[in-house]
Amino acid sequence: MPSSSAPLRVVQFGIFEIDLRSGELRKAGTRVKLHDQPFQVLAMLLDRPGELVTREEIRQKLWPGDTFVDFDHGLNSAVNRLRDAIGDSADTPRFIETLPRRGYRFIGTVNGGVRRETVPTAPAEPRSPPDRPRRYGWIAVGAAAALVAALAGLNFRILQARLFPWTLHTVPIRSLAVLPLQNLSGDESQEYLADGMTDALTTNLANISSLRVISVTSAMHYKGSHQALPEIARELNVDAVVEGSVVRFGNRVRIDAQLIQAVPERHLWANAYERDLGNVLMLQSELAWAIAGQVQAKVSPRERTLLASTRPVNPQAYEAYLKGQYFLNKWSTDGFEKAKDYFQQAINVDPIYAPGYAGMGKYYSLVAFRRVAPPRPAYLKAEDLSRKALELDGTVTDPYILLGMIKLLFRCDPSGAEKDLNRIRELYPANVGALDAHSYYLVEIGRMDEAIVEKRKVLEHDPLAVITNAEFGLYLWRAGRNDEAIQQFQKTLELDPNYAPSHSRLAMAYASKQQYSQAVAELKKGIALDKTPERMWVLTDIYDKWGKRQEARAVLNELVRMSALRYTPPQVIAGLYARFGDQGAALEWLGRVSENDMPDLSGPEFDSLRSNPHFRKLEERLEAASICH
Repeated sequence: MPSSSAPLRVVQFGIFEIDLRSGELRKAGTRVKLHDQPFQVLAMLLDRPGELVTREEIRQKLWPGDTFVDFDHGLNSAVNRLRDAIGDSADTPRFIETLPRRGYRFIGTVNGGVRRETVPTAPAEPRSPPDRPRRYGWIAVGAAAALVAALAGLNFRILQARLFPWTLHTVPIRSLAVLPLQNLSGDESQEYLADGMTDALTTNLANISSLRVISVTSAMHYKGSHQALPEIARELNVDAVVEGSVVRFGNRVRIDAQLIQAVPERHLWANAYERDLGNVLMLQSELAWAIAGQVQAKVSPRERTLLASTRPVNPQAYEAYLKGQYFLNKWSTDGFEKAKDYFQQAINVDPIYAPGYAGMGKYYSLVAFRRVAPPRPAYLKAEDLSRKALELDGTVTDPYILLGMIKLLFRCDPSGAEKDLNRIRELYPANVGALDAHSYYLVEIGRMDEAIVEKRKVLEHDPLAVITNAEFGLYLWRAGRNDEAIQQFQKTLELDPNYAPSHSRLAMAYASKQQYSQAVAELKKGIALDKTPERMWVLTDIYDKWGKRQEARAVLNELVRMSALRYTPPQVIAGLYARFGDQGAALEWLGRVSENDMPDLSGPEFDSLRSNPHFRKLEERLEAASICH
């Protein structure tokens, strides 16, 4: 047996490893570039963890007396480069603490301080630590720990982390954020995999109702960020963060993750998980269970079942699905079409893969809702695909929400929608998507105050999501709270000045206050970013209300030209012609309307046509074909 005093070749701290013989620093298995002097400083600190290494000791080691150099500048530069390499901060250190004018101390845990162990094949329920060690008084335990620490040459902090880890973090952790996992595969095309793993881990943890978990859309705001972790935690209002990396090699996936308490900043736990891509759901479940156990979260029996429900997946289908989600989340016309192709690919590879059908259903629902294609056939496809997904796997939540919204927006069944959405919230009380959908239901039936309250709760989970913030502004505008809506839209544009809906909705709020010049300016910004028939219609409407009829007609003419290139609801153009008194053109465009367009002809723009027999005949035809019957 080797002597306990033998020097270690590899020292591990967090997700980092330092090989003292080869002079290499690795992060989650990937080499990190570190020059000689910063490396030597790190080696000296790791040789005496928890102890002060004085500036004089470092000077004698790295800059002996016959070396002519600005020592203070050289040492500060070396330590700064070292901190950059390991993602540390002088203000809120996790690994290297500065003792002003004296030196530095390594405050992280090394080797035995944080266990990296083989995870169980079946997750177990998180277990609370004992209130006190049995049969031992604290004095005896402390004395024994001090004796063992002295004999083994370990500092007490490391021994404490090993024997009594629950004493290290007495601050309750009730909220956390999963920061974007880094793609360390060395291949930018694998970015979708890191994002997908981040989303899956967030979703699994969000199923635990005793935890408030920040939505992945807000966490993605910090992708590539070098902000200090306490600052991120403060912005997201969470007690702890999870960070780590994903590495893909062949058909294997490895996730290195660590849990860090925000205030005071403290490294609590780290572990590595590796599986075949086909068993990635088990990997995700094990990781979520480990984190839930570390924060001592209360998990209900149903939540336990959800976390433990894993099954093998077809690797090709899973990859295609992740790519579909990646492009769907871009919220662009081009992204939607790429998402559709990948979801179809997932279904083709594995015809019984439920998420593939769920993703395709979501695609068609968005196409219908945004009116970028005839909505009726798109809603019908979304409905069929969502039901198919649930037939294959009843634990997939998105199709439940989608079917409730289809009842509201397509089936003219608000009571049925309310019943379905309430049932989802009962089954999945921690599901933020279900709460968000219910808030939209409240908007549609006119219960605006309740809708705003629920949307605020959604924002607690998703504070930096551009879409959520923009929708909250829309709720305020629908409630007639124009000044608050304007402030909210301006806040959203600070998050992302290139999000077109924020500009167009801000324009509508300005128009409601008859501030037409500001409205037109904002709407033109939105059109420059994403030219859609809806925005062109709104611009025509604002010009008309402003009394600028010539400008309004010019936009209408452009909209007509645009309709030859992409789907444009014909009733929109018909309504504008009717408003301008051109009944002939209005009736011509109404003749192109079909039940697939799901037109709403109840607006005041059509009042001048209601006595026309052609208009009445169209109303009767559409009424007979209505899906609501």
